[in-house]
Amino acid sequence: MIKWPAVIKYQGEDELIYIASLSDWLNDHDLCQSHFEVEDRLIDMSGDLFSLPIVSSAVNTAAFVALDTQISVPEFVELVRKHAVIENYCCSAKINAKTHPQLIAMVKEINSL
Repeated sequence: MIKWPAVIKYQGEDELIYIASLSDWLNDHDLCQSHFEVEDRLIDMSGDLFSLPIVSSAVNTAAFVALDTQISVPEFVELVRKHAVIENYCCSAKINAKTHPQLIAMVKEINSL
C-alpha cells in the first residue's frame, strides 16, 4: 500500500514529480493517464518502490505494483540533488536528509519555486 505523499522518478530523467495524495493522482489526468515506461518508479513516504501502470487510465492504486524493495536515503538524496540541479535550485550539492519524508518534502519545496 502506498504511503502518500510520493514522488515519481522517470527512467532516464532527473525530474521528480511530487504527488501529495491519491486524490491528487486521480485528479491529474497527465499523471493517471500517462503511458509509463517499465522502469519508471513511484517512491512513497517510506521509501518503498512501486512500478507504475503501463496502461492508460490507471484510476486506483491497484494498478501500482509494490516491488518489495526500498530506495536507500543516500540514493534518494542523489536523486533529489539531480532534480534540484535541473530546477536551478541553489546549492544542490548541499542537499542532505536523514529520512525519506524529509526528502519528499524537499521535492515538494523545490517544485513549488
